[in-house]
Amino acid sequence: MRSLQAVVVAPVVLPVLILGLSACAQQGHTDGPDLADPGPAAGTWTEITGSPLSGRDDPTTAYVAGELVVVGGYAGPACPPTADCNYEQPYQRDGAAYSFTTHTWRTIAEAPEPVAGWPASAVIGDRLYLLGERALLSWDSGDDAWRERPVPGATRGANLVVDGRRLILALGSDEYGLRPDLVLDTRTGDWSKLPANPLAPSFDRAITATPAGLVLTASAMDADGSPVDPSLVHAAVLPPGATAWRELPVTGQMASGPWSWTGTRLVAPTPGGADGGEVNGYGRVIPFGGRLDPVTGEWSQLPDAPTAGTRTWPLLAFAGPRMVSAGWLYDDAAGTWTRVPRPPNAPEEPGPAIWAGPRLLVYGGGTWTGGSYVRSTSAWVLSR
Repeated sequence: MRSLQAVVVAPVVLPVLILGLSACAQQGHTDGPDLADPGPAAGTWTEITGSPLSGRDDPTTAYVAGELVVVGGYAGPACPPTADCNYEQPYQRDGAAYSFTTHTWRTIAEAPEPVAGWPASAVIGDRLYLLGERALLSWDSGDDAWRERPVPGATRGANLVVDGRRLILALGSDEYGLRPDLVLDTRTGDWSKLPANPLAPSFDRAITATPAGLVLTASAMDADGSPVDPSLVHAAVLPPGATAWRELPVTGQMASGPWSWTGTRLVAPTPGGADGGEVNGYGRVIPFGGRLDPVTGEWSQLPDAPTAGTRTWPLLAFAGPRMVSAGWLYDDAAGTWTRVPRPPNAPEEPGPAIWAGPRLLVYGGGTWTGGSYVRSTSAWVLSR
């Protein structure tokens, strides 16, 4: 085990008013975002410096036991935006944690294997789980130790979903064959399987835990493996204790998540939509996002979503009713959207964002300057 190294940091406070915009229409409607009409302030940004890690892209970030935890990521040559690069993948194993109590960084034990950018991850209690290439990895914040656990099945394209003390390996597509979703009881270490997939064959599969049960969403595939056009999202629910899924009515949206459970319904706050183009068009704009009640199966459109492609600082982070998608903060209760601006000194391309209680955290990112790519090692915290 590596020794812990504390790095004392004096956070630099950079107050920035978060300006809300007037409601904006879904792509395909006549109205667009009114960028000149600011709304009320939503909070201020604080920059946290002094990370002991080198610059890297897409590290895993999580909020574990009151700390911002950063692990792995890509630290090799950057590929210019318009280039086609074929670099080797020098992913990192090191990590660090920042305490919001002591305002200090500490290095943590290295992961058993390099942690690629954006791996499936989840937090249960004081443990961070990562789906590695060889096994399921877990890091215990109390003793700063990693554990490797074999997975009894396929993991390619799987996501990790927390359901109480259970950890679900939800497969993302049936394109690699029909395979069961796996369930780990983190208290006993026992593996089991979820009931058979009722929406197979399908792709863009997502499972979301709700009090009404697990909700499976996916887009249908034809027998030859091609997507059904238009690819409307299908859904099913597995109530607690049930042994079979109950299919819900087909939704009116095209993106199968990512979803956030607000306490009353699932929301996929993805702006924009598609009309199918000039040839074989759909005759209407079908929205990408939407809202779904897993109890009744009722689906509804997002209210006044921003036009897709509106220039923002492209953050993505969900936690219950707090959702930031494509750089917009969406309040489902009020049906409003607020654009989240880039803080002063922050990179043009933000690193991963997560919610930590009421705080929105962003770590790292990068900016192209004079032909070179400069990676940031700062973190930014938005407090309301």
